[in-house]
Formats: sequence, C-alpha cells, structure tokens
Amino acid sequence: MADLQSTNRVKLSKVREATFGLTPASPAFKTQRQTSSSLAFNPQTTTSSEIRSDRQVTDLILVGMQAGGDVGHEVSFNAVDDDLEEAMQGTWSSNPSITVVTADTEIGDVSATTITVAAGGAAFVAGMLALTSGFGTSGNNKVARVVSSTATTVVFAAATYTVEAVVPVGAALRAVGFAGVAGDIVATASGVTSTTLNFTTLGLSPGEWVRIGGATVGSQFATAANSGWARIATVAANAITFGVLPAGWTTDAGTGKTIEVYTGDFLVNGSTKRSSTFERQYLDHAPVTYEYLTGMVADQLTVTAQAQAIATYTVQYVGAGGQAVTTRAAGATDVVAPTKAVLNTSSNVGRIGFGGAAITGPNYVTSAAFTINNNLRRQNAVGSLAAVGVGNGEFSVTGTLETYFGDASVLGKILDNSLTSYDLRLGRADGNREQIVFDFPSIKLGSGSPAVSGKNADVMLSAGFTAIMDATLGYTMSAGRFWYLPN
Repeated sequence: MADLQSTNRVKLSKVREATFGLTPASPAFKTQRQTSSSLAFNPQTTTSSEIRSDRQVTDLILVGMQAGGDVGHEVSFNAVDDDLEEAMQGTWSSNPSITVVTADTEIGDVSATTITVAAGGAAFVAGMLALTSGFGTSGNNKVARVVSSTATTVVFAAATYTVEAVVPVGAALRAVGFAGVAGDIVATASGVTSTTLNFTTLGLSPGEWVRIGGATVGSQFATAANSGWARIATVAANAITFGVLPAGWTTDAGTGKTIEVYTGDFLVNGSTKRSSTFERQYLDHAPVTYEYLTGMVADQLTVTAQAQAIATYTVQYVGAGGQAVTTRAAGATDVVAPTKAVLNTSSNVGRIGFGGAAITGPNYVTSAAFTINNNLRRQNAVGSLAAVGVGNGEFSVTGTLETYFGDASVLGKILDNSLTSYDLRLGRADGNREQIVFDFPSIKLGSGSPAVSGKNADVMLSAGFTAIMDATLGYTMSAGRFWYLPN
C-alpha cells in the first residue's frame, strides 16, 4: 500500500524572481525553515448563467487562478533575513564580509598578521573590528582590529593569528564594529569623537543602533554608564552624535582606553517590491509531486513574542498562479537553510525598549507583537488566468504591547496621544551572541485600558500602537543584524 503524504515529509523552498511570475532558469531554491504553510493556488470559477428548460446547470467555468497564503516560522538569526527584506521592501546595508565557498579560494593563506583574500580586502578599512569564524585552527576564530588592507590582504597587529595554509569551506571574515587606538575615542555630551578614525568610511547610517564598549575594561569607557546601546543621529568624519544614549551617559576622555563599538547590518523600509517562486515537494509521493507557486510577494509579516515561548513570525503572500507536476524545474538546485538556533522569549530577549529606555518593572511585558502590512492587491487582466502583477499599497506597521499595569506611565501615553518609540531585540547569550534588533523610532499608542478580569488576577494593560514615519530619520521601521556582540 502506498504511503499517505505526511506533513513531516513536505519540503518548502523559494527563489527570487527577476521577472514577476516567471521562475528563473536553473533556479537555486533556498530551503525554508517552516512550522506551517497554507500556500495554495485556488481556481476561481463561475457557474454558467445559461437558462435551460430542464433546469440543469450547463457548466462550471474556470475564470481565474489566485495564489497566496501564509508561511509560519520560528525566529532564528539569519533565517529571517530575506523575509524581512521582502516584507519591508528595503535592501540590507551590510558590513564587509567574505565567506569561503571553495576551500582556500575566497580566503587563502593566514599568516601571523595577514589574511589573504581573492578580492574585497580593501573594504576592511583601518580601525574596523573583524570577526573570523569557521577557520580550522580554533584560535583563529576571534575579533581583531584591522591595521591596514589592500584589495587582496587584510592586515592585523603582530601575532594575531596562527599560520593556516588551507582555509575550509564556510570560513568567514566579517566586519562587526570599530575601535580606536588608545585614548582616541572620546565621549562627548551627545556622542563620540575621534582624531584618527574617519567614521564616514565605516558604513554607518543615521538611525542605526550600535553597542558601545567591549568585553574587557580596556575596551570600555571608565564611566560604566557609557557602556550600552545607542542609536546614531548623525555621522561626520570625526564625530558621531546619538539620538538615543545609554541612561546616565556623560563625557569621558577615554584616557588609555581602546574603546570598541559594535555595529551590524542595517535595513529600513522602502519600496523595492520583490517576487518569488515557491517550490513545495511532497516527498512521500512516488513519483514526487512538485508544487510551484509563482509571483509570490510578501504582503504582511507578523512577529510575536509571548512570555516563556518561542519567538515566531508569519509571512502572508499575495501571488499570481501555480501548478503541480511530477518533474522538477529544469536545472533546479538546493541552498541549505541557515542553522542558527531558534530564539525564545526568556533568555533570548536582549531588551524591549520604550521611549529609548529598557522596559523593566513595574510594567513588565507579557506579550509583544507587530505586523508589517504592504496593503498589496492583485492586478488581473483579460487574457490571463493568473494575476499579471501585484500592486503596492501603503506601508503600515501596527502592534501591541501587553504589560502588567504597574503604574500609569503607559496609560498616560495612550490618553495624551504622545509620540514615543519602541524597540525589540532578540538574540543569543552564548557563542557569538548574534542579535536581531527591530526598531520603530516614532510610534503612537492608540488604544488600551486596564483590564480587571476578576478575583485573584493581575490587572493587565494591552496597548495598541501604530508606527509612523520618523520626521528626522525619514523611515517607519528598521532592522539590525548583529553577527557578534561582546559578552
């Protein structure tokens, strides 16, 4: 007897399209880490209106094909990147990175001071902090400061690395921040300055969050309050001003200190609409059934962080058409999914910030969620069963924060319609401590009141918010991707 199709044997992959609704030639399908999918292409039919004397229906006529549906995921670092880029319709601004695809090729020999690369070395400018990972010699996996570079070399201080002649597949060199020489980076009342670093060469953007201070005393300001998260307001050659500063920030000359600042890749909402072809393989079928859904555009993305749970997100797609066949797309190959660990909402929440400060007591958060909505619409036309396009709508973000009603501060912002901000950080506390930062620099709380549900219960407040375009930064939402943070 043939096996029935198990949900555990359904493989979901996708590839971006260069032309809407058209699967690329020899597609490289990226495997998706999913918890569920309701993707479907549904026939649109109409019953014939013909009147017959025998009272019977003449025909059921196929008039269209409509593709779409949801895909559910658990949040894990790197796996969410494409989905965020597609839902926000922006483009990641990424720090320089080089990854070995063919052994000893993209990155070649490693000497005590120099990493040899095939190309791209000049992007690693002096002062950058570079993370090396995946190298065969464990001691070569570390963060070190770049001294100089050329197109084919990245040079570090003496005796930084152990000689490694063959660099394995998966090894990577990635910029994760910057550091001055001793005493060079100074904390001013509103930011930092440097006499040797040119901050405009480091890929920094207004609105981007950074982590100030390294893991050692020598890499931190003497003032303890100056170690923490800050959001960049402006970047000049020798000065950065911050729009949001760590609580208690003050001036500090940084005397004798090699101050480290950690940065990530940066994404803001835009209007670059992207479509994908999804492939769903039903592996219990003999032969395997391949389902293809084309012209799939991310309409909505919802992130949910419930107390003591796994952080999850769902993407809702609007698409063109599809088909089910028993032969795979010609030349198709597979790209494995990122393997970083799934993030929980207990030990993996770096912080939930409100008005630029971390939310602690008494208004502890029990649930946080937000939804991106692009308000897409299918564009149908005579002569085509499938949609000929997907139209863009307004980019909107709404969400909720459910908190204990510890005091009236949150309720006050609801009642007076005051402008505030909200940020959510999810990441690991081990390994390289990778972190995802979601930031809404301007929000207004538009709904919510204390709920008294009965005896022996806590009074809760569910505050609904809408993110709006920040008048200074010019965007509604940003995401940050930190590949390394100090312990």
